[in-house]
Amino acid sequence: MQKLLIAAALFALMLWIWSEYFRAIPNLQQTGVLKNFQVTPSTAFSGQYLVLDKRYYSASGRTLHPASPTVVGGFQDLAYVSNIDLLLSSGSADIQSLEDQLDWSQQNRCFSVKEKKVPSTQFEQLKAELQNVSVIAQSEAVANRIRRLKSGDRVEIQGEWVDVHSIKTGKSYNTFNVLNKKPCHILKINSITRIK
Repeated sequence: MQKLLIAAALFALMLWIWSEYFRAIPNLQQTGVLKNFQVTPSTAFSGQYLVLDKRYYSASGRTLHPASPTVVGGFQDLAYVSNIDLLLSSGSADIQSLEDQLDWSQQNRCFSVKEKKVPSTQFEQLKAELQNVSVIAQSEAVANRIRRLKSGDRVEIQGEWVDVHSIKTGKSYNTFNVLNKKPCHILKINSITRIK
């Protein structure tokens, strides 16, 4: 039994190391990404934010995916250009107080937020400070910074809201859930800096 527990612990450690340091995060410097997706900027985005949550997203199980995105037209899932979602707060509250007041979960590409014993007016104010984004990295360096983000980090972000289309099919990629009565959006991050 002890050997089984040790094996399970080692497996869990390997999964954690893979997700922290080796999981592929697409970025716009990869030629395969730009062969398959058209990323069109719409408006500038910048500011300082508290990271409430970061989740990885994978292509759906029904999608047959080749080993690398360099295959033209082989990738038709948004996960091949954006596989990280962030829930950000622009308010001054710290992570602990927000965790005490809000409960969030993720389905598909968006976070859902519910209140925990908070008056509805305060809950609406807290929701108004949230940004619910699916992230595209401008470069490999930006992708590596996004990979190292943790809940509770304060960051300064420079980027652009973008529209994403499949070059092969022309399909527009949208998100599926809503926060603040508006869809979560796709954000291309040009630079991200952790604030100490």
